[in-house]
Amino acid sequence: GDESLQHLVLDSRLVERGDVFVAIPGHQVDGREFLQQAQEHGALLCLVHSDELKHHGLVEQKGTGKILHFYQLAEQLSAVACHRYPVDHNVLTIIAVTGTNGKTTVSQLIAQLAQLVGTKSAVMGTLGNGLLGQMQNTGNTTADAITVARQLHELQQQGANLCVMEVSSHALIQHRVAAIPFSSAIMTNLSRDHLDYHGDMASYAAAKKHLFQFDSLSHRVLNLDDDTANQWFVEMGSDKTVGFSVEHQHKAQFATSNEQFHPQGMTADILWPQGHGKIESSLLGHFNLSNLVAAITVMALEGFDVHQLLTKVPELEAVAGRMECYHTKNNASVVVDYAHTPDALAKALDAVRLHCDNKLWCVFGCGGDRDSGKRALMATTAEQKSDNVVITSDNPRTESPEKIIADILAGIKQPQAIAVEADRIAAIKRSFAQIQSGDVLLLAGKGHETYQEINGVKHQYDERALVAELVRAQT
Repeated sequence: GDESLQHLVLDSRLVERGDVFVAIPGHQVDGREFLQQAQEHGALLCLVHSDELKHHGLVEQKGTGKILHFYQLAEQLSAVACHRYPVDHNVLTIIAVTGTNGKTTVSQLIAQLAQLVGTKSAVMGTLGNGLLGQMQNTGNTTADAITVARQLHELQQQGANLCVMEVSSHALIQHRVAAIPFSSAIMTNLSRDHLDYHGDMASYAAAKKHLFQFDSLSHRVLNLDDDTANQWFVEMGSDKTVGFSVEHQHKAQFATSNEQFHPQGMTADILWPQGHGKIESSLLGHFNLSNLVAAITVMALEGFDVHQLLTKVPELEAVAGRMECYHTKNNASVVVDYAHTPDALAKALDAVRLHCDNKLWCVFGCGGDRDSGKRALMATTAEQKSDNVVITSDNPRTESPEKIIADILAGIKQPQAIAVEADRIAAIKRSFAQIQSGDVLLLAGKGHETYQEINGVKHQYDERALVAELVRAQT
């Protein structure tokens, strides 16, 4: 590698002098149509995808630079990128997390735990990429192959010893992480998600399964409470495969018992092949116990001391806006969660109910200009699973808030028992003033978002800050 060649670049508009332009066919555009533009921006070499094996390695002088033909470059791009941006897997341990739900939380919990026991950690995923506490925001769950390799390389240079990466099924199918030397892979669960892209559950499962066939893996961690993962566990059956369970699956090597949920969080006993201990956490919900055990399992396999980890579990924080709990001065709780589909709302309400000693309140709305079919369904879910429901707004966008609320009310059986307040801040303040000791108030839909979109205008709005302020102002 000649150092004068700067970076590998996929977007011809971002090429700078000395960069290598990588021209591959994409979903929307074909990079091979932009060779001239890349050269005008200073590309001395263009790597060009070829479908013909006989053209592989062919070099031609074209325009102001060289063109190198590369057989199946799109599929091989991860390997090419890892060559340009090397990572030493003895220095940086890379853990992959896949599954429909829980990827973000499991990734964050692993990184937080590692950091708490003195290992410099980084995360790449939905909430951004970077060292823990210095995350830069990103678009996709998993970036393109070049970005992934380059960021891992840079994280290693910044001193990271552990990186946890959320890996989407799209990324696996598009070979975006094909050459990454993952040490461990975790499967959280599999439910109907992204079926528009994969067509059916079987091909979605196959996409996820591909991750567990990487040669680099030392450990495969599967959630045995999930039907698909359980099936894989039976099929894979090697010594590299480890199962965990929070629902007493007898095959699990890491398993909980005596699970208790209370207003301050949860406790459970945990058993693993080398010992046993106690989990004490302020996180909420049965699924977060599962996420926590997933994190502990993979870290144990990566050589961390479980007893030491368990002493740090009480310090773990919820991911911003996901089942994030605030305790009021009159012994009630307010939970901020970004649940904005009927399924997510049902899960959030079920989770909160476990920790609720008295009444369960739910404040929610539905986004405008989006799937209006789910509005009545969300109402039905809220009415069935809460004691008190307050219907409000959630990003009405260009639709009238009143029309959205009318659509929601269509799913309510007893409208006289429901409160309606289109102004979200007013709805929250009103509910907050009414909750009693032992009550839990779930604010669903916004989570960590920091805006409310009304008439196409984004207004500054931070639900977490609002709740923190309401608690502070209590006497």
